[in-house]
Amino acid sequence: MSDIEVYSVLVSRIEFADDTGSKVRPAVVVKFNDEVIKTLRLTTKYENKSDYIKSQYLEVIDWAKANLKRRSWIDTIQYYDLEDKGFNIKIIGKLSDRDIERLKDFLRESEI
Repeated sequence: MSDIEVYSVLVSRIEFADDTGSKVRPAVVVKFNDEVIKTLRLTTKYENKSDYIKSQYLEVIDWAKANLKRRSWIDTIQYYDLEDKGFNIKIIGKLSDRDIERLKDFLRESEI
């Protein structure tokens, strides 16, 4: 995990919230230690979501700088823990300074 930093964008197998399976997808690192990487998943699916779900998504403005292929949103509804064993984790980029500050503000406001 030596290349991983907070706000890195990675691709890994992420378990579904209902434990029915998993999918390889991008995610943003929000915290990590020697054993677990805490992430928020990224999605390109936004338009057809409910207003509540949309309110929990933060658009990545500088998605190309983060090395994402399409316009993306950070899903802040649930954190996903990745263990540093058995998973193939590939770092593909990092959020821009602007998106990092926006994410910090968004998470701080959602805790109120």
